[in-house]
Amino acid sequence: MKFKLIAAALAFAFTVSGAAAKDLNLQSVFPNGLPVTHDIMDFFVKRTAAVSGGTLNFKPYEAGKLSPPFEVLENVGNGSIDAGWSYPAYWDRQIPLVNLLTGVPFGPGATEFVTWIYRGGGLELWQEAYAKFNVKVFPCGTYVSEAGGWFRKPIEKPEDFQGLKFRMPGLGGKIVAKLGASPQLIPVGEVFLALETGRLDATEMGIPAVDTRFGFEKVAKYYYFPGWHNPATFAELLINNEIWDKMTPAEKANVETTCLAANLFGIMMGATVQHDPIEKFKAAGVNVLRFPEPVLAALKKATAEVMEEEAKKDPLFARGVESLRKFRAVYGEYQTLSTIP
Repeated sequence: MKFKLIAAALAFAFTVSGAAAKDLNLQSVFPNGLPVTHDIMDFFVKRTAAVSGGTLNFKPYEAGKLSPPFEVLENVGNGSIDAGWSYPAYWDRQIPLVNLLTGVPFGPGATEFVTWIYRGGGLELWQEAYAKFNVKVFPCGTYVSEAGGWFRKPIEKPEDFQGLKFRMPGLGGKIVAKLGASPQLIPVGEVFLALETGRLDATEMGIPAVDTRFGFEKVAKYYYFPGWHNPATFAELLINNEIWDKMTPAEKANVETTCLAANLFGIMMGATVQHDPIEKFKAAGVNVLRFPEPVLAALKKATAEVMEEEAKKDPLFARGVESLRKFRAVYGEYQTLSTIP
């Protein structure tokens, strides 16, 4: 009798667990194995499964398996795929606001940026912008500052941007254009060859740990910092609204909390994996440099012009700029008072 009761209890538990289980496909816009980016997605996938006891399972697919990368937002919204793992800048033609979420030129670093999102109104604007695409969105991995870019020749003064064929998307592209550069939009897989053949003179890509994937040190010998165009940025999780609405409160809390943890995980990982890549680049003969101050000053001046121009074009972008401006004034007061010299 005792054995029968235990067996019945186990069968009931299995039935309840099976009924509650959700298996969701997760289409990434990134290739598998991309340093840091893949690690953050893997953290999210494993942690949501563990927290749920195996009843909430995201199955990741690398770029292009279920949807072309630039169609992931649309296909999550129409239900062709359940969820997406992406980068806000992919949607800048449909949603101008993402140019703020991708990274604010000369803007906040990782800790301040994620604080604005969660405590300063950024997340509400983000979700408002994506709502018309039938998608729920969460920041789900915060990245520390990127490099300023790879260059085939040195950048010693603002005039060196004149005529420069520079792979630089989003706001950064508009800003370098103010200095006379020609911003280019070239798929990631074509950038190395473009640099090697002279189709490109320069490219930005990511943090040093990510840049190791591409071999740029073989064809561009000047690697500049800081990443003025992207002091911090996010990976984002997209979930179809109907699927989100059918999740239990516990499942929703799991996703939200795990993404919060992924943001911290991204900051910690980004802060600790840059030394070895930089040393590798130096050993390959790369000049690792900071942009001269006159160059940064010219880029900062151009940034102010571009931000004002973009705010005039799109009301939601303008609201984002104003929200961030007000937040930074409040956040900065305490930081200034509490900073230890």
